[in-house]
Amino acid sequence: MTREASDTPQHEHTGLEIAMQWAELPAEHLQVALKALEPQLRREHELRMAQQAALQQLELESLRLQTREKSASRSHALLLTGLIAGFLLSAGMLVGAVIVGMEGHVGLSSMLSGPSVLALASLFVLRRSDVTQTRAVARAQAAATSQAAQPPLP
Repeated sequence: MTREASDTPQHEHTGLEIAMQWAELPAEHLQVALKALEPQLRREHELRMAQQAALQQLELESLRLQTREKSASRSHALLLTGLIAGFLLSAGMLVGAVIVGMEGHVGLSSMLSGPSVLALASLFVLRRSDVTQTRAVARAQAAATSQAAQPPLP
């Protein structure tokens, strides 16, 4: 063996190359050649199928990752929007309560600055509503309404 032959990488013959080489043989040897060629073709086919399955798996994982990233981005945007809306609504209600209270409308001021501020803030920021919180808001509004309906003391 020469040095050049040992340095060159070994070439794996494909099924087609083997078939072309064996096609030069006489016809009686063709049946033997095909029987010997069939396992090689089967192995090559299994290898291609495994590579294709691995590629499909990678593409599927990539799509799943993109879907998760988009979902996380939408969730983050929704959370920030709720946080900003809750802050603006709470600040607006408190400012309104101060302005209305300075005008002398104590009942309306207490409705704007009572538990309803906390209920709306928790609804927008935390994205949940408690039954106890809803009842507290209803009681506070009823108390404010009854206080506003009473005539002022002389």
